[in-house]
Amino acid sequence: MTGTRIVGSRDGDRLLITLRGSLDAMSVSALQTQLYDLAQVYDLVGFGAPVRQVHIDLAEVDFCDAAGLRMLVAARRVAEARQATCHLHDPQPHLRWLLRATRAADLFHLEAG
Repeated sequence: MTGTRIVGSRDGDRLLITLRGSLDAMSVSALQTQLYDLAQVYDLVGFGAPVRQVHIDLAEVDFCDAAGLRMLVAARRVAEARQATCHLHDPQPHLRWLLRATRAADLFHLEAG
């Protein structure tokens, strides 16, 4: 997979975020900034409805290390600060294992395809 990307959109009270590539120390700082910017933009252009659900699609994440895991936990904290729930969709088996092994899975609503 080439590069790491983040794409976001809004659907009612849901902020939909798609992550692609590697969540590692090399990409996480830029991704965290983009994630924060997305949350801010959708708060400001919220059309009167606050974000109540943050959905992060992980289906195309091919690698995640501790830095990537910290970023996901930070995203959950951002959601919680906005009284929103945080959902992780379709994590690959390696990421599902990492979430469970570190007990971070308990912090999220894990959803499969």
